[in-house]
Amino acid sequence: MPERRLIDRVRGRLSVLLLLAAACQPQARRALVLDLELSDPVLLEGTAVPWHDAGYTVEYRRFYPHLTQSDLERYHVVLMLLGQAPEVPSDALTAGDLAMLDEWVRGGGVAVLGFAGDGEGSLDRWTANRWLLSQGAGIAIGDRALEDSAARAVFPRAQPWAVGRGVGDDPLGAVYDPFPLDRNHALSVRRHAQVLALVSLASVAVATPPAKSARPPIPAPVAAPPVPPPLVAPVAAASRLGDGLVVVISRHALGSLGPQNRPTTKPWLQVAALGGTRNFLTALALWTRRPAEWAHVPPGERRTPLALAGAPVPVELQPAPGAAPAGVTTVALAQPIKRPAARAPDIPSWIRQVGIRALWTPLVMSEQGHEIARSGASVDSLVGSLDAAGLNLLAGDARPETVVDSLHHLWADRDAVRRAWSEVVSHLQPTSVAWIPAFDLADYRPPGTWADSSRGARGEAVAMPCALDSLLWDAGIAPAYAALGRLANQTRQLVPALALDLSGARRGGWSGYSMGQEFCDAAWRQVLTHIGRRGALDTVPVTDRYRTLREAGLLALYFGGLEDLVAERARALRDRALRESSGLYFALRLQQLPGDWFTLGLWRGFNLADRPVLLFTPETDAGALLAGYRAYGLNAVHAVELPLALVKPGSVAGLKRVAFGANDGFWLSTGEGPGPRARSGAGRWRSDSLALLLRRLGR
Repeated sequence: MPERRLIDRVRGRLSVLLLLAAACQPQARRALVLDLELSDPVLLEGTAVPWHDAGYTVEYRRFYPHLTQSDLERYHVVLMLLGQAPEVPSDALTAGDLAMLDEWVRGGGVAVLGFAGDGEGSLDRWTANRWLLSQGAGIAIGDRALEDSAARAVFPRAQPWAVGRGVGDDPLGAVYDPFPLDRNHALSVRRHAQVLALVSLASVAVATPPAKSARPPIPAPVAAPPVPPPLVAPVAAASRLGDGLVVVISRHALGSLGPQNRPTTKPWLQVAALGGTRNFLTALALWTRRPAEWAHVPPGERRTPLALAGAPVPVELQPAPGAAPAGVTTVALAQPIKRPAARAPDIPSWIRQVGIRALWTPLVMSEQGHEIARSGASVDSLVGSLDAAGLNLLAGDARPETVVDSLHHLWADRDAVRRAWSEVVSHLQPTSVAWIPAFDLADYRPPGTWADSSRGARGEAVAMPCALDSLLWDAGIAPAYAALGRLANQTRQLVPALALDLSGARRGGWSGYSMGQEFCDAAWRQVLTHIGRRGALDTVPVTDRYRTLREAGLLALYFGGLEDLVAERARALRDRALRESSGLYFALRLQQLPGDWFTLGLWRGFNLADRPVLLFTPETDAGALLAGYRAYGLNAVHAVELPLALVKPGSVAGLKRVAFGANDGFWLSTGEGPGPRARSGAGRWRSDSLALLLRRLGR
């Protein structure tokens, strides 16, 4: 708790100073960011930078993500980043937001609607489409994400690149080479002149949307006229409404320049192409300051009454308040912060000298519910391949939960796991390769049922455990992690770190918590006690908990309490492991960089003043984010996932710049294991030619 309060004081004082300076700026130079996913400010730096470059003072009100009457007077631009609901718990547009957007654009303001561009967020896309239709904007957001089917054979998250369409004179009249623009959905437009950016459909597939409840089709404007070949799909468009402007573009496109709360799509070997992305986004921001240039965009047509019946989830009818609740703060984005050293202190010598070069692979496989250990010959072959490729770390799920649970796991299964540990130890001891055994939290599921299901912002049950469920920690994480600590004690020189893996959904069916959780009974009671708010809030029904906190200005306090309680539990795991082996480091493997109360709580709990946490994620550009958190006392070194298909003779130099220039090393995934982690060609990393290239990469 003291550590959390120190972080909040530092953030608060810095924000006050920056906002005092911003208060002197005229309305025409201020932009407000509202994010219905409640992202950490560090994850919105990439979104804010182009607007800051264009001369805006960019402010972010995190814990009241809805428009108020006072915002009309203060800001010229609102960047409304839409939510993920109902696919992932989050806040969502309200009737009050739509009424304020109407006033905003009719009064000469600029509204930028940044929708979720990866198939999630169908509720806000539906609501935004209904509002656009009522305004006669001539723009509709499609329901399916675009994918680059050709590039995905090389890089699993590759996205189609965009080109800017010349609009009038400077700044959007320039000609742009194709540039990466992250995740997108295709837009429908009434007139081609509304298009600001588009992608070629030559190698683009339309992804199947996630399964969800049936709903009325999204209303679309009049069909666009045929576009000459090559076929294209608009991904950014604008319309003049009254004296103002609405711009529709994915939130991921807006945030292309920095880490986001999704796995990165940045091109490994074409980092310079992001310069084109920055030029386009900055030109777009400059364009919003020049109403004379908007004349090149068609105006909206006849308005119609707004109809919100038939939404995937009922739209909240909350009216817009006069101002945000008392206690809700606004922070400035894209501002320089005095930060300590660029790298984490006390980096282990083996990382400082040669960097992280890790293979992440499971040590035990499951078949028909039973554990199957690798044979001695298989482990010998694996270790030989590690040596040939010049790798210095073996990491992966060690299945400690099987060993500690004799009630629900057969002796044969527990013995298989122990034999796998013994084989790894005996084969690695004569080598220079270290071992990081992991507990796969995303893959864990207790033999029974969760005592309490997770609950989202509307009180909806989520198919994952309540984050503070005693069964999850006391019967799952704690004993499994203690088993890894005892293993480290027995192999002190071989095991430098223990890991928690939250990188993907498999048997457990969940992959992490969002900022739209956690409102289950167990979390609600514990957090209210922790923050000293027991009493009137005790009886708030689960369906009203998020909204009650939001309107009372208590969301920041509540999520801070959640983070504190997760940190306490992680700290207990850390301290117990350190009693077994005092020199241990701690590692996390994640789908993306930490940015929510759960992953930040784990990071805080495992954090030590004299040693960094080891982070394994797919993010190619973690430096700025880690430096930002380092200013708050959170230290980490970062290894980036290396796609094997990119390892070719002509790409080694470029890969090295990303792996060891922008990061502290790389890790490979064999793709072994059940479910979505399995990949075709999983054994390719063992080929002699690829091993030689990996060894060159590590030099």
